Amino acid sequence: MATIRDVARLAGVGIGTVSRVLSGKGAVSPKTLLKVNQAMESLNFIPNSSARSLVSKKMNTIGIWGTETSGEINRRTLREMESELKEFEVHLIIADGDLNSSKNPNASRHSFNKLVNKGCDGIIIWGSDLPALEILQIENEFPNITLLNNKIGLIDDKCFYFDHYQAGYVCGQHLIDKGHRNIACITGWLETDDGNQRHQGFLSAMKDNNVNIPDELIFEGNYTYRKGYEGALYLLKQDQPFTALFCGNDQSAMSAIAALSIKGFNVPNDISIMGYDDMNIASYTSPPLTTVRVPFNRMAISATRRLLNLCYNLELSIDYDFPTQLIERYSVKNIV
Repeated sequence: MATIRDVARLAGVGIGTVSRVLSGKGAVSPKTLLKVNQAMESLNFIPNSSARSLVSKKMNTIGIWGTETSGEINRRTLREMESELKEFEVHLIIADGDLNSSKNPNASRHSFNKLVNKGCDGIIIWGSDLPALEILQIENEFPNITLLNNKIGLIDDKCFYFDHYQAGYVCGQHLIDKGHRNIACITGWLETDDGNQRHQGFLSAMKDNNVNIPDELIFEGNYTYRKGYEGALYLLKQDQPFTALFCGNDQSAMSAIAALSIKGFNVPNDISIMGYDDMNIASYTSPPLTTVRVPFNRMAISATRRLLNLCYNLELSIDYDFPTQLIERYSVKNIV
């Protein structure tokens, strides 16, 4: 059976370096870390994870805390995050922050605390459902956190986000550039910062182009399919015709298309639909959805790497720049 000395000899490093890799204590460069991991794999070296946890007081587990309104985290994103973690033998636990939230207003915080109690070395807080003050309190008590799709200035180095205001502006400007002036909107969840920012960006595009949206043509959604469907039906009942509809996310846009189709409207010939996020399924809807592509996977990877650096004293490279991209498909008609 291979020993730690065998691993050190094959990797060309000292025993102390291998010990730091196994314990998660002390700085190890990514290049050295890779050499040690390759040596362990080549020798089929299996460390005693229980003993290693006792020595390092690390459980080699990180958590993801999120809710339904945080946005879509798909299997591809999870695979890429798990791939980042696998190299360091770190496991992933996901917690649902919506658990019993209708009956218990403190359910979200309780579900977060459960992740801590399960021994997570660090936690990714996905979305902006928790108030900023509460997150700052959490960070003070449990510093090993990163924020995904959320921005809090006091801990900006732990935040991974993009410019929702600019993305919302791009959506509104695209509809105007296509000739639309009678425009309706199904917002995201406006109690969250990202939902409010994308809506304000959209409204700014309207204002800059002297386009007025009556209150009757703004329906507050919450990113769910149900609200998108209900929102489209509500807007059709208003005595305000519209030729285009901007939705706060792709899920709302997809269900809005379904509602409009049931009521006999053709998308985009009668009403154009603009989404937001570019979900995997967005190019396969009928019609394929025009939307804004959000660099969520890249943000998730950087949030994961930042957490690995925090928890295990690594020096992995991190990106903080995440530009969005307008994706034109066939759900928006040019009426110029």
